[in-house]
Amino acid sequence: MLLALLALPVIIFWRPGFFYIIDDWTALIQMAERPFGQYLLTPDGEQWFPFFHLIYYGLVKIAGEQYSILVLINCLGTGVNAFLLYSFCRRHWEPGLAFTLSLLYAMSAAHHAITWNAFYFGYLLSLGFFLGALLITDRYLHAPSGGKLLGLGVCAALSILSHNYPLLGLLALPLYILIMGERVSWRTFWAVTGVVGLVCVLFAVGYFRFAGLNAAASRNFQVFSGLPGPAYLLHLLCGALVSPFLYLFWGHYHFPIPAYIAGVALLIACLAAIWFWGERSDKRLALWALAANFLPFFLVSLTRYQRSVSQAFVARYDIFTLIGALLLLGTAWRLLAARMPSRRYAQVLAGVILAVMVGGQLRSLPIWSAQYLEMSRLARKCYVELNRGGSVSQPLTAEEYGKFCPDAHPSITPGQARAIRRLLGGVPENS
Repeated sequence: MLLALLALPVIIFWRPGFFYIIDDWTALIQMAERPFGQYLLTPDGEQWFPFFHLIYYGLVKIAGEQYSILVLINCLGTGVNAFLLYSFCRRHWEPGLAFTLSLLYAMSAAHHAITWNAFYFGYLLSLGFFLGALLITDRYLHAPSGGKLLGLGVCAALSILSHNYPLLGLLALPLYILIMGERVSWRTFWAVTGVVGLVCVLFAVGYFRFAGLNAAASRNFQVFSGLPGPAYLLHLLCGALVSPFLYLFWGHYHFPIPAYIAGVALLIACLAAIWFWGERSDKRLALWALAANFLPFFLVSLTRYQRSVSQAFVARYDIFTLIGALLLLGTAWRLLAARMPSRRYAQVLAGVILAVMVGGQLRSLPIWSAQYLEMSRLARKCYVELNRGGSVSQPLTAEEYGKFCPDAHPSITPGQARAIRRLLGGVPENS
């Protein structure tokens, strides 16, 4: 199981030709220009993730200019998270269904946003530690112990120190105790709640010490100016619920109309099947899956909704929300399959649905692949020319330079390029 889930993302997503792009350069400039300790504690926009900075620094020093190594690591990280998802699904379902959903997750075209941009390894780390905390929470529910609480706290802390996306999502851990337990053990619930609360308090202390309110408002200048309105609710609904179901049929956030129709129809069908046919345990798992998807987006939408609702469909968020969508899909499928005339009918219908999903995702991958390869080509060209000491205006047109250094990211100067070259290649200081 593990080998298959590790291999699938490598087969689908790994390829040569990529190079440092977009957010990579923000981090590379920080690495090259700042002392190591200051780099670790520097916020990235509204995010503060020193543990990821530590890991990313080590990976960059190992890979250097061989960016394909970083792409391979991201592919393997995707496979590890798919295996953790399989392990969680096995707590609730039979191996066949758990493995099928995990394969569907491992090959999702939404992973292009992570695998081809090394900087987003932080999302993989964060999700992996969150899934680890979730598995420990499930074990703690059935057999409480102090060691499990410690492991849960460490995983939860490393999750939000790798990326801040699941900050409110950590509340899904005590909710799992509350919702999924056959009989609520308040002692167990409050123990998990206390650990998660302590992790959040310690994170808040570190955040306001090293990042501060200015970082929290850096991407949304009016985040503290008033109460959010309908635009916030629309962003929240699209990001937490609609987007992952669309990504089951397509891998590019400019979704074609059939993907909208299929995704929304599948979402409604899953919710209806669980509502009308589900037993109490099915509804509890569905409720928890919805909570796990919505909780992180309460905060994400607050810092993004004023920019554009399209931000809710950014693929990197969906490596988290796809898990909730697949839990809803798996629950609804079990209920539907049990009501079909025979097992053969169920297998045929499952094959058709999977073929449509896989076909749409594989068809959309070349769209993103071409864009990422073009960004990589421009980035490499700019990096090489700047290291020669010449002006970038001759070898790279203004339009090309704009694609490489868009408004959301810093422009790179010749001095910075040479400093980054020393960082990546171990070139002497006086080169």
